[in-house]
Amino acid sequence: MEVMNDELGRAHRPSDSGAPPSEGAALREEGEATALPASSPAAAAQAPDPGAAVPPASRPRRAPRAFTWLLLFLLALVAVLASQVRKPPTYVHVADGPPPIEAPTGALAEAFELARDAAVRIEARCGSGRNGYPVGVGSGFFASDDGLVLTAYHVVDSTATIGCNVRWVAITAQEEVFPLTLVGFDAFNDLAALKADVDRRVPFLPLAERAPTPGTPVVAIGNSRDDFLAARAGRVTRLGVQANRADFADGTIELTNSLAPGDSGGPVVNARGEAIGVVSYISFNPGAMTTQEFMPPFLRGLSLSRDFAGYAVPLTVGSEIVSEVVAGARRDLPVIGFSWQTDYQPGRGPHDLGPRPGPIVHRVARGGPADVAGLRPMGQKPVTNADGSVGVDLVADVIVALDGVPTPTFYDLLALVKARQIGDVVTLTVQRDNATFRLELELGAKTSVFAND
Repeated sequence: MEVMNDELGRAHRPSDSGAPPSEGAALREEGEATALPASSPAAAAQAPDPGAAVPPASRPRRAPRAFTWLLLFLLALVAVLASQVRKPPTYVHVADGPPPIEAPTGALAEAFELARDAAVRIEARCGSGRNGYPVGVGSGFFASDDGLVLTAYHVVDSTATIGCNVRWVAITAQEEVFPLTLVGFDAFNDLAALKADVDRRVPFLPLAERAPTPGTPVVAIGNSRDDFLAARAGRVTRLGVQANRADFADGTIELTNSLAPGDSGGPVVNARGEAIGVVSYISFNPGAMTTQEFMPPFLRGLSLSRDFAGYAVPLTVGSEIVSEVVAGARRDLPVIGFSWQTDYQPGRGPHDLGPRPGPIVHRVARGGPADVAGLRPMGQKPVTNADGSVGVDLVADVIVALDGVPTPTFYDLLALVKARQIGDVVTLTVQRDNATFRLELELGAKTSVFAND
């Protein structure tokens, strides 16, 4: 449940410094005369007759006009913005952890103390009996006094707890336990609404009237690092962030708060005690994230971390996404119907699965689109070695293209599938035993496809 989404990777990016436009010779106004040496023949030929009227003195050179200064400013701005362009990142596994937790102070500390009573720890529990045993931990908060709870959808994604008839519960700051029922969700934007079976009115957090501005101090409330509804202070750095992986939400708020698995779904609160967002994911490569904001952070006096950032789904009063999930809408993801663990790269590793790279089909959901179309799960087959001994070799289907578009990695495939609709018919190019063939299948809804797996 809670394997909190995070980016693995660190990418080099170019320096933020940009060369300004060169400061060349002064510009001349139209019609300005060119001075000649007084001793030259041309100067003598142009010398005035002593008896002629003396012309007025040469007019002084005018300072550059306002338009010239505006042009210089625009050229400088373009040069600085160009220096912000980053090369495509190269991802490598890193062992970094989140930065040290920052405690809230002043008005933010007061807002946390009030908001904590409305925050909850969300547990996924398996097993029979009253309590069962926890198999996942996340966070959330009451958004109304009748027990409506908001959290990140991936916290309560039932497909993440395959093999377990999971039940969800909310645990309050007073350690009261309330069963939860899913009301609605938006898997694309990583937001879910649940109803707690409360027996009285409960404290709740109001949503923000408007989006925060970069630089706004905020505190997140979460349950990572074996903490219980603890504070993680920070500030907003960017809005409208576009994720660089297809399994992350877009349009998020970027934060400096030290977040970690267990904080997913928790509220992000401003100094007025309003929820401005729900914690969604973290990244160890924030430089790879893009935003559609016009003004770069450095012009706002903000510095961005190159090593870590958190991201939250924005919440405001009247938000269309919030209204839809609270009303019971269920916006699910289209899926092929297989689970994935690794990508195949030809020539890397002991097994030869063909000449083209792609995600390896690990397991196939029973009765799902992949199963019906004939995709084969990963397995083993006996082989006879040159010395006569018998061993085993890996057999697996590798998806190398969707509708003719190459899919060298799982995230390439996921991005293509996510751009389709549930019910769309797609054609997979599959590599099996060094042969390549095509399969047609109809994309299914993630929740229903994996419900019986």
